[in-house]
Order: sequence, then C-alpha cells, then structure tokens
Amino acid sequence: MDERPDSSQQLMDILLVMDEKGTLQAVSGVKDGELQTKNPLEDNNDLLRVDRHGDMFSNFFSNLWNQLKDPTRFHFFRVPEEEVQRVAADFRQRESQSVKTGEPLVAQYEVQPPVQAQQQTQAGQQQQPEGAPQQSAGQTEQNPQYKYRPEDIDWNSLAALGVQREQIEVNGMLDQMLRGFQTDKTVRVHFHFDGISHSNDSQLSLKPGTDGRLTVCSHGILDPEKMQKQFFGYDITDSDKQVLRQTGNMGHPATVTNRAGEQVEALVSRNLKTNELVAFPLSKVNIPAEKNGHTFTPDEIARLKQGEAVVCQFLSRAKEGEQPKLYPAPVQFSAAKMQLEFLFGDRGRLAMDAYKANLKQTANQEVPKTFRKQELTEKSRLELEAGGTVKVSGLVDKKGKAYQGYITWKPGEKPAFMFPKDYKAALEEGRVKPAVENEVQVAVNSEGKTVEATRNLKEALQSAQQRPTGEQKQQQERRQEQKEDRKQAQKQEQPDKPKRSRGVRR
Repeated sequence: MDERPDSSQQLMDILLVMDEKGTLQAVSGVKDGELQTKNPLEDNNDLLRVDRHGDMFSNFFSNLWNQLKDPTRFHFFRVPEEEVQRVAADFRQRESQSVKTGEPLVAQYEVQPPVQAQQQTQAGQQQQPEGAPQQSAGQTEQNPQYKYRPEDIDWNSLAALGVQREQIEVNGMLDQMLRGFQTDKTVRVHFHFDGISHSNDSQLSLKPGTDGRLTVCSHGILDPEKMQKQFFGYDITDSDKQVLRQTGNMGHPATVTNRAGEQVEALVSRNLKTNELVAFPLSKVNIPAEKNGHTFTPDEIARLKQGEAVVCQFLSRAKEGEQPKLYPAPVQFSAAKMQLEFLFGDRGRLAMDAYKANLKQTANQEVPKTFRKQELTEKSRLELEAGGTVKVSGLVDKKGKAYQGYITWKPGEKPAFMFPKDYKAALEEGRVKPAVENEVQVAVNSEGKTVEATRNLKEALQSAQQRPTGEQKQQQERRQEQKEDRKQAQKQEQPDKPKRSRGVRR
C-alpha cells in the first residue's frame, strides 16, 4: 500500500454538457439513450470521469455519442476535475450573455463531435497503403461510465488477499473500483507473509502498473489512536493528532516529501473510514467560486486553501411553493476527497463551536456607543474604557416603565448592568468604582443645572442628550412666542394710572 503524497494517478477530467437552451450540467452517464446529468457546482462522486493521462478518450467519447438519441443538440466540454466548479461557475455567469462555441473560454475546453474526427480519420485511412493494420472493433468499445476494464485486472492480486471476484461483484465493490474510486464498503482480507498471517477489514482500489495491468490494493482500517508520529518527513504533533481524530483534516499546511524527494507544502487529511493519512499538494488545491448559492470572498478562498474550516451562509434547496432559506454551515478542503466538503455531525459541531468562540472573542472589543437604545456620552465611554462605572438614566422596560441603573464594561464582553441596590452593595465591597453620570442628563434633570441649548425645555432629556430635537426646538420657540404675547397683552390691558397730585404748597 503506497501512501506517497502524489495524486497524479488520480487526476481525472469531468465531462460538462450544454444543451440548446444554454444550460450547463455535468455528465453522469447515459440511460436509454438519454443523457444523465448532475449539478457541476455540487460535490458528486457519481460523475462520469475520464483518465486525464489516458489515450482512449476519443473511443470513449465516440461510444458516448453513439448511445445518445439526439447528440447534435449538445455541446461537450472536457474540464479537469479540480477545476470543474470554477469553470462551471464561469460558464453560468455567461449564460445570460448567450455563450457561443468558438469563444476563448468555450474553445479552451470544447470537445469536437466525433463525426468530424471520423471524417479526418477516414481521410487519413484513404492515404494509407493496403495492408496497413486496422483498429479492431474491440479497441473502440469503452463503457463511458468506467475508468478501467475488468479484463485488465490482475485477478491474482485479488486472490492473494483471500478475496474472490464473485464476492466483490455481488456487493458492488467492483463497480466502484472500475469507476476509479476507492470502495466505500469493506471486505475481509487475509495476508500471509514470511509465515505470518494477518487479516482485517479493508477497502479496495485499483492501481495501474507499468505493464498496463491493474493491481488490487488493500486499504486496511487502522486504529486512529495509534496514529504514526511522522508522515513523509513531517513530524505530527499531539495537537495535529487530536485535530485529525476529531475533524479528519489537519487544518493547516504541512511540509512533506514527495516521490521525487522534493519538499512540498500539502494539506493532510484522514480517510474517515480507514483512518489512513492522505496528502494533497497545496499548489493543486482548487476552491470553487460558488457553492450552494454562496459566492466565496477572496478572504474565504485564501483561508480554505490553507486548510481552515470556514463557516459560510448557504442556500437550502427550495421546496415546491417555498423560497430557499439561508443556513450557516462549515466547509473545509479534504485531502482525502481532493475537494471541498461540508462538515456534518460532530465535525460540524466542533467547527461551529470554534466559529462562535472566535466571534465572541473578536466582538465587543470597542466600548459600545449605546446601551439599551440609550446613547452614551464620550465621557461615559472613556470612563467605561478605563474600567469605571457609569450611571444610565432614561431606560424604559417592556411595559413602558422608566428605570435607571449602572453599567461596567470589559473588552470582549457586553456591558454588565446593575440596579441601584446591586451597585450600592458592589461599591461597598470595592468591586466597582464610583459611578460617573452622563453629564448633560444629570446637569439638567438631577442637579438643576442647565445648558443654554436646553434651558427652555420642559420635558426631561434622554440619556446623553445635549441638544433639543427638531420637535423640541419648535415647541421651545412656540412657548417663547406665547410668553412674549402674554406679556404684550398684559401690558395693553392695564389702564393708565392717574398722575399723583403734589398739592398746593402754602
């Protein structure tokens, strides 16, 4: 079993298809002459995959084309698996612009219909001399849903594991292996080496050899508590082991040594079924532009490429007659799956707990400007920042009843509130400092002091209010006018007093 961090053998291409309406989908197979497709922006393990380094694509595509009832209404595109979501997102952004064949983006991935290729082949064959070797019919037959053929498997390698061919055919494992996947199910395998016998439950996969034969590989289930201390030159710390056991992903890049002896940065994950460690080169990590209705920001993409778990807002699948809903969920790149994955169950809860803890830690780092809808003065905020206590008046409860109290504040926390009785006890015990009141509020309402802007107001100011509102100012002006009118009226109503006679001096 080779765990070297070299994924070149597993690099595949995905076949995308666009119909006459301009709708882009990913091909998953053909059934009764109809093309079977999936959403290319979603993670799917049952998409049709083609060996990127193989030389049988033309035969494969011709077979696919011939199985379709009306293939001429489709346009096909061959896209690297690790780039399929990004390319699909680019295509879909252009759907409203009527994407046409021949455009740079389209031409880069477009697959020409086999009819054209056949015409070219026929023209070439006409120029061949008689007696030239012709391609056999058997060489052109290739099931488009499979990467490998059963006749290329070294069945002795399977027998050496103590497993019969019929066994993996019946339980569906062979089908997955021929598609190029490591099986989901396990089978009991038996080893005999130098007189030592060993057996365990293992997943199976196929690995091409230098002679073109396919060898059956066993992926035994390992004990996660006995994780190795070193992984291809990288020393696994106790913290790494704990994270790998809990989440399946190390969560940060590691420097590993590849087959060529080169040190490369890679993400490391644990196969959740076999507990094998798998590395994926950091340079090949691809994050789609969009997933389930969420467009990733540059910061989110950068963090995901570094192996972090990121919580984003995604759109749920809308039920009939209902609108899709937003929901938060953590996603992370899995080296074992070579793609972005949602974290569910305990892994999802751990990621969400870490996300909420980080929010709590980064929130409330600045002194609040308001408390329960009451604005705090600059002096009050400075007092809170210095660890002091501030009295806030003008608060209103749910029943509309006014009340007042005292608040304190610590970085990273919300303001703590105390009623007057609690504040008095805390002050006597020395747990809080003497309170500072909002100056304008206290000056006008408590101490009887006034400010010129609020001198003629009859109603109490709100907490920290230093100037009258527009309505208050109008009322203030009306009162002043009424006061002047009353003075003038009183002056007019008073009769002229007779002059006092001084009398006659004798």
